[in-house]
Amino acid sequence: MDVFHVIDDAYAMAGTVAELCSGGVVFGVVAAVHVARPNPMLPERALAATVTPEACDGLGVGVMDLNR
Repeated sequence: MDVFHVIDDAYAMAGTVAELCSGGVVFGVVAAVHVARPNPMLPERALAATVTPEACDGLGVGVMDLNR
């Protein structure tokens, strides 16, 4: 089982960045959300690991709360 994956930047990421940044989401969260959403490299989804899980509320991704 791989833990870390490198995800190539793509047109899909540009769309995610534009959509979420225009809604006021900070770039670090945007990048984590893009990678955690289903994509061609990880069709089963991933978790966004964070110490601020509330930043991902309502963004459609699973979260691993690093505070626990």
